[in-house]
Amino acid sequence: MRYVKRFRLLKGIVGIEAAIVLIAFVVVAAALAFVVLNMGFYTTQRSKEVMGQGLAQASSALEIDGTVLAKVDSGKLVCAVIPIRLSAGQKDVDLTPGKADIAVWVVDKGGLTAAYTNAVHEPRNNIYTQAVTNLTKYLIDIGETIEVANFTIDELCTAAGATWSGVAVVWRVPNNGDNVLQAGEKVLVVVNFTKLGGILTVVDGGLEPYDIFKVEIKPPIGSALTVERQVPASLAYTYIDLG
Repeated sequence: MRYVKRFRLLKGIVGIEAAIVLIAFVVVAAALAFVVLNMGFYTTQRSKEVMGQGLAQASSALEIDGTVLAKVDSGKLVCAVIPIRLSAGQKDVDLTPGKADIAVWVVDKGGLTAAYTNAVHEPRNNIYTQAVTNLTKYLIDIGETIEVANFTIDELCTAAGATWSGVAVVWRVPNNGDNVLQAGEKVLVVVNFTKLGGILTVVDGGLEPYDIFKVEIKPPIGSALTVERQVPASLAYTYIDLG
């Protein structure tokens, strides 16, 4: 009888040890499964973020919003106005000079790779910002006699001509007064080639028929928007449509 009792007691102890070992295996397996799943979720999330960033960099945040207009004077194209807006589904774009950039060049004649750099506005020192959110105030600052700006080509070209490179980004109304292009806002990229001619003597006075010019707008995030136009053969009109 004693032998039988001892046998039963030892059998119970062996069963408890087996259960403890089994529980240990389950705990370890659960921990490993948690680590694997967690790493899997993390990797998936990071892959999603990388793909999203790659898509944002590959797609353009800006697009042309209508027709490129130009001004002609003395038989030369002296100024071009390019309307742009946010592309569908894109986030806000910071167009502060120095953060965004604009390159302007004339094929076979030269150009500027960084023509949009001045965010300072000091009228007393004849220093004018290239990001214009209040065109009326800006024109008054540069000495124009005007009550309310009507965003005519002449006014826009005058504003761009006050900058060091002849390049300005002018916000249409309404806008909230900052340098960030948001949904519903529109801006006009204005290039005054007569001022650009002060830097590139080969385009002094403006562009001639058949000249090809390119304007590349580079936002902080997203691919650049390149606008290319050719000066038409006939420059008989003061204002022309470049398409």
